[in-house]
Amino acid sequence: MERGIVKRWLKQEGELCQEYDLVLEVETETLVEEAYRLDDFAGKVTLLIEANEEAWLAKQLVPEGSELPVGKPVALLCEEQDQLQQAAQQAAAVSGVRSVYDHEAESGQSVRTLVWQSYLKESNKESGGCM
Repeated sequence: MERGIVKRWLKQEGELCQEYDLVLEVETETLVEEAYRLDDFAGKVTLLIEANEEAWLAKQLVPEGSELPVGKPVALLCEEQDQLQQAAQQAAAVSGVRSVYDHEAESGQSVRTLVWQSYLKESNKESGGCM
């Protein structure tokens, strides 16, 4: 995947995201995994993005319907509920980050990133085991 569209937020600002909670849906047509290329996969898929650890959703950085490249920050999270306001105030500083993978090299500051798990929500292909 190279780009995606934030289709729908499943968690709202101020909500606690438990481990494995679904946080947002991302739609894409640009999956490049070998399994899809071999099966001549074509069409849109919706990925269900889940949290891999507990955190509070302090700020959604991209609205529903926005297209963005892989690596662009989509949300600010914090570990404690009393940090929500402070974390949300950092949105302006993070909005200029083009990629979380290159941010440290650009700014000299490290950005803690959560690794998200994603699952296919829907597919127009019935075979291939991608449900």
